[in-house]
This record gives sequence, C-alpha cells and structure tokens, in this order.
Amino acid sequence: MATTKKKKYKLKDPTTQFAEIYSEGSFSLAGEQEKELPKNPSHEILKRIEAGFIVEVK
Repeated sequence: MATTKKKKYKLKDPTTQFAEIYSEGSFSLAGEQEKELPKNPSHEILKRIEAGFIVEVK
C-alpha cells in the first residue's frame, strides 16, 4: 500500500519574511523551514499561500 505524501510548504523569500500564525495553535515558518500544513489550515494561512508569501516545496 503506497503512502500518500503530504505537500510541504516554505517561505518564498526567507531572508525577508517569516510566518507566525497562532489561530492554528502554533504554526510558524522561519528561514529555510519546510512544513506540512495543519490538518485544517486557517483562513490566514490560506491567504498567505494565495498571496505568494508561502509556497509549495517542489
């Protein structure tokens, strides 16, 4: 049985950006970190992805 690989996300420009979102409990990105999104990402996280500040790791 193949495991489903979850998408990881990172900051588009880690030299000038950071993301710290507390409505999800404690979701943060800094530097070159790559993380999976929380199970039910908040509207704030989705807005930052849509705006291009947080991007999917390719």
